[in-house]
Amino acid sequence: MTKGQTLKGEGDESHARFYVCKGWLAVSKSLQDGEQQILEFILPGETYDPTGADGKTSFVEVEALCDATVITIDRSAWARLLQEHPDLWEAENLRDIAAQARQSERMLRLGKSSAETRIAYVLIELCLRLSNCSTPLDCAFHVPLGQQQLGDFIGLSSVHVCRTLRRLSRRGIITTGDHMDIVIHDVAALADLAGVDLAVLRNEIIPGVA
Repeated sequence: MTKGQTLKGEGDESHARFYVCKGWLAVSKSLQDGEQQILEFILPGETYDPTGADGKTSFVEVEALCDATVITIDRSAWARLLQEHPDLWEAENLRDIAAQARQSERMLRLGKSSAETRIAYVLIELCLRLSNCSTPLDCAFHVPLGQQQLGDFIGLSSVHVCRTLRRLSRRGIITTGDHMDIVIHDVAALADLAGVDLAVLRNEIIPGVA
C-alpha cells in the first residue's frame, strides 16, 4: 500500500480484516461537507475489521498514512483461525479491550478537556503504544502524519495543534522535529498535563502488560 491509498471507504463492501505488518493506517469518518474525524490509528502488529453490523459494508474509511504492508484476511478464515488457536483469540480479545479503553480516554478529553490536555494525552498514548519499556523515562518516535491529521484525531485545528506543540516545546517537555519526529523529555510532566497515571493507563490501554 502506498501513502494516501484508501483500503476501504465508508459504505464499501467489506468481508475482511486487515493485519498491519508495516506502516500506519488511519480509521476515520467524514461528514457530508468533508469534515473528517480520525477515530483510531492501526499500528504494526495490530488488526482491524471495518465491517459494520450488517456484516457486509464498511462503516469507516481506512487509509494508509505512509507506505504500508497490509495482509487482508477473509472474515470466515479469520473465524477459523480464532477457533483453531485459542491463544490468538485471547490476544485479539485483549487488543479489542485495549482499543475500547483508548477510545474512552480520548472521548473524555474530546468532550471535557483543553487543547493542551488533548495533545498531552495523545502523545502519552502513542509513547506507550510505541515504547518497548514498561515505564519510559523519555520517549522518541515518529508519527507519519501532519498537524492537520493530528488535529483531526483530537478535534483541534492545525493552528491549535501547532501553537500547543510550541508551548510544550518552550517548556522543555517535548521536542518536535521535521515531519513529526517527537521526543518526550519529561514523560511524567506530560502525563500530569494529560491527567493520567502512567502505570494505570499503560495497564488499561496496552494488552498483556499487567
